[in-house]
Amino acid sequence: MAPPADGPHPGETTGETPLDEPLSDFLDAKAKTIEETDSDEDETQRSGNYVQALERVIPDWLEWMVCRSVTTFEKLDSRDLARYAGHLARRVNARRANGDTEGITAATAWNYYSLVSAYLHYCQQWEYIAENPADTDRAKDEMPDRPTTDSGQQQFWSEQQRETIVSHVDGRAYDAIDADPQSREALTAARDRALVYVIGFSGVRGAEVLAASRDDRRTGITWADVDTDQEVLTVLGKSQKIEKAPLTDRPVRALTRWQTLLDPPGGAWPVFPSFHLASLRDAARSQLQDRGVNHETIDEITSLGTAELVGAFRERELTPPALTTEGGRYTLKKLSQAAAVDCSGDSKNYLTLHGARRGVGEAYYDEAGFSDAQRVLRHEDPSTTSKMYAHKEASELSDVGSEIFSPEE
Repeated sequence: MAPPADGPHPGETTGETPLDEPLSDFLDAKAKTIEETDSDEDETQRSGNYVQALERVIPDWLEWMVCRSVTTFEKLDSRDLARYAGHLARRVNARRANGDTEGITAATAWNYYSLVSAYLHYCQQWEYIAENPADTDRAKDEMPDRPTTDSGQQQFWSEQQRETIVSHVDGRAYDAIDADPQSREALTAARDRALVYVIGFSGVRGAEVLAASRDDRRTGITWADVDTDQEVLTVLGKSQKIEKAPLTDRPVRALTRWQTLLDPPGGAWPVFPSFHLASLRDAARSQLQDRGVNHETIDEITSLGTAELVGAFRERELTPPALTTEGGRYTLKKLSQAAAVDCSGDSKNYLTLHGARRGVGEAYYDEAGFSDAQRVLRHEDPSTTSKMYAHKEASELSDVGSEIFSPEE
């Protein structure tokens, strides 16, 4: 591969290197052939389907980044690629929800993302950037699930995986609470236990119970949304409508114990608060300032550690920030590793939020049938459920066929 002909060479970048500076050289490197033309508008004509796709997608991505004031490599990081991945995911959801003409398929979204990642990989090779920000879990986790023709390749929490992580969070919470029920470790362990139980047995989507950083309507469920008597959660569904989700009895015990330990002063508190210290301090400072509290008192409160600060939120009836979907994924990744959950057969090496939902649906499918699986997952279109469990339907039909065509004895 030839080095870029113009602009800074490796190691010679200035403090302000435009994102599009290596683009021409990158496209030349990916072209099958290059022809110089007399046209003022297009002096270079490159052949090859791949490079033509790059010529469409990369300029669109650059324009999207410019609209968000990210114009140089020095300003670019994985958060920007996560936002772009989220943008693609929303376009996929728009197509799925209402056939939006601006929407795209999941396959197209991954194609766009892969092309952008290829450009950034080239930029990394020529030392415009130290690492490829598109090749990070933070960014990729915002993408929609990869499309597959085999529903069996998607992650479904198996009964063994579910019970393994449940056993781990039980022991972790009991130990931390026994040691010091008011410690940060106890609060975190009890919250994580409740989270695993809720997503592991209710079939809710992660974004229905946790906060979504780029959706003002999705702020995480509150205690007012939990009805332990009726075993029901009130959530903002994918339909953007308020829906009722079955909680089942096992999460009720974990939630009740967690509520007792947390002792929220009212129903407005999030069920799954964030214990990220900087986020807690920012939320406390903002709310106290809105109430006109003097600076000395604010500084005193925001200098507290996590457990003491949560106590201050409780005493002053402030509202802590909710755990985000990103935080939920990170939590599950850590818990999966600590519990030594066997994920060797899954596309990811840890239990995912959506894998929990699919696993719940699969359990309903196996024990109660297609109709109840559709109802617990709240799929408006039965074909969505059918596609999710196509591998099981095919297996069942194979069993039926085996009986039909078996020779008479």
